[in-house]
Amino acid sequence: MLRASDVMVPNPICVRINATVYDAIKTMEKYNIASVIVVDENDIVFGVVTAKDIVIKTIAKGLDPKLVNITQILSKPVTVVDPDTPLKDVINLMIGTGHGHIPVVNKIGKVIGIVTIDDVLKYVPELLEYVEMKSR
Repeated sequence: MLRASDVMVPNPICVRINATVYDAIKTMEKYNIASVIVVDENDIVFGVVTAKDIVIKTIAKGLDPKLVNITQILSKPVTVVDPDTPLKDVINLMIGTGHGHIPVVNKIGKVIGIVTIDDVLKYVPELLEYVEMKSR
């Protein structure tokens, strides 16, 4: 059975809670990613900010990304899972919450990875092939 730890991207890119939206934009640009995890000074997950959040909650409102703190636009409450969470449960969380970026945390809440909808989709061809073979 696939688990969150099997599909997660380890050591995800994070920004601190004192970052601005501009800091998040520059970080996302640097690493060519669509989201960042917002963490506190102890690397405990505080929330997630996606490119969509930035556009809708900052740019579309005419706000200056250099003046807006990241905590003002992050998605909260944040949905997190532990590394042993079955992938099907992660997918059900994505469907139920509408969150396509789910941080994976250890027992004390520190972020160790992230599962995105893109990570899940990588397994679809293999799963479809398995279902086709099973139905023959």
